[in-house]
Amino acid sequence: MIYDDDGSWDGTAALFYLLSQPEISILAVNISYGEAHPQVYIQNIGRALDSFGIQDIPLGAGQDAPLANGAPFPDWLRQRSDNFWNVPLPNAGKTYPVQYAPELMVSTINQASEPVTIFLSGTFTNLAQALRIDPGIRDNIAAVYIMGGGVYVPGNITNLIPDSSNKVAEWNIYADPQAAKEVFEAGLELYLVPLDATNKVIFHKADILPWHTGDEKANLAANIFDKLFTEYGLKQVEIFDLGAAVIMVKPETCAFQPLHLDVITEDGITSGQTVVVPNSDPNVQVCLNPNAVLITQALNDSFSGSSEPLDIPSIAPLIGTWTGSISNNGFEMQISVTIEETCQLGQMCGRFDISTVSCSGTLTWVGMDGELYQFQAGEKTAACGEGIDYLLPQADGTIMYISRGDYGETTGVLQRAP
Repeated sequence: MIYDDDGSWDGTAALFYLLSQPEISILAVNISYGEAHPQVYIQNIGRALDSFGIQDIPLGAGQDAPLANGAPFPDWLRQRSDNFWNVPLPNAGKTYPVQYAPELMVSTINQASEPVTIFLSGTFTNLAQALRIDPGIRDNIAAVYIMGGGVYVPGNITNLIPDSSNKVAEWNIYADPQAAKEVFEAGLELYLVPLDATNKVIFHKADILPWHTGDEKANLAANIFDKLFTEYGLKQVEIFDLGAAVIMVKPETCAFQPLHLDVITEDGITSGQTVVVPNSDPNVQVCLNPNAVLITQALNDSFSGSSEPLDIPSIAPLIGTWTGSISNNGFEMQISVTIEETCQLGQMCGRFDISTVSCSGTLTWVGMDGELYQFQAGEKTAACGEGIDYLLPQADGTIMYISRGDYGETTGVLQRAP
């Protein structure tokens, strides 16, 4: 396997996960243009690998620019990535030999005794350039697994640039849309894990705790996530590239469906958008609905050294529609909450409607906080604030509703609707 990332925290955790799989042999590690500066970040990877006792995997760095058009990640984020998110690394200051990533990819594929799988979790720049150098390498590429794009959901550019007018692209493709287009058109066996899937696999600080009982790879991954939750103040994260790596290794975690996707390469408010082309032969297999529970279990199996199944309580006490009055600082509001019978951890499986203030949206079951079922609201109307919703079954057959967020704490007891 060839690993190709753009120096992201989630992509780095994905590398550590892949290194923990005994059935996977990583032939090369490349860093592409994207979230970090390739020549800087590849040295961070070299130091991490060295600390694991791994010194025989060739390292590659690509050009620090897109093939055409494209937009760079914000400088503040690239600086944070270059600095490895302020996570200390052994061998500080030590440098490692680095090759030009597209050429390393070409030579590795051509010299491989069997077809090579590529894990691509950054921009497509290195792979597109490798195909330009030697189009014949496609004959010795078994498959390419990709985290990128969004098929039926909005993009994520505004997550980093809130005032961006581009609402449809995903960063790995937005940063170099021409490269993505060339890879989609190369006739390769492509497996895509887009935002449609990664939006449904959400981690909280508690999900990372078991990793600290694992080996040095697990602990370094945990330390990176801990920085996100502590120093950078995040309450939850989509695990993006790390989830894609698990889906590649554990195909039972997501069923792929065939689609034909194209990429908009022209500058403008839709640059980098992935577009479904109907009535065309498929050029990519797409994961849209991953199983978040299985993904979490797979990560715990690898990173904690434990194969104990996760203790996930039944959603049964919450199934149905619930109505009642909730209060925030003495202000009473009417709410209805519906939880679907098919609800699984990590999936969107409910809706809420606070009719008094015209606030409504979807609910995704994201975890447990003691006995509290924890939900994240999505697709919210403008009147809604940010926060986390909790539901707690009561002995009398009611449920307690608790919301903690921008407007403080809102609570109330809900009755099952007739």
